[in-house]
Amino acid sequence: KPNILGMSALLTTTMPYMKVVIEELVNQGIRDDLIVLVGGAPLNEEFSLAIGADAYCRDAAVAVETAKSMISQRRAAAQEKAAA
Repeated sequence: KPNILGMSALLTTTMPYMKVVIEELVNQGIRDDLIVLVGGAPLNEEFSLAIGADAYCRDAAVAVETAKSMISQRRAAAQEKAAA
């Protein structure tokens, strides 16, 4: 059970398939279980929002920091929910 799905596109021709993957996660009922990070040379923040990703990361270092932050946020929310 992964916590994060990362996708990268180096060509604009592969970008539309990122949305297909996210739509399939929704169809399978597991979209909310995953943090979806996207990146790659032709992408930007606007594109990531348009396809339903959780975040755009301009490079691998940013992706690591974003992943750590988002995992920490999810754990904190889960602990608050369990305590309530």
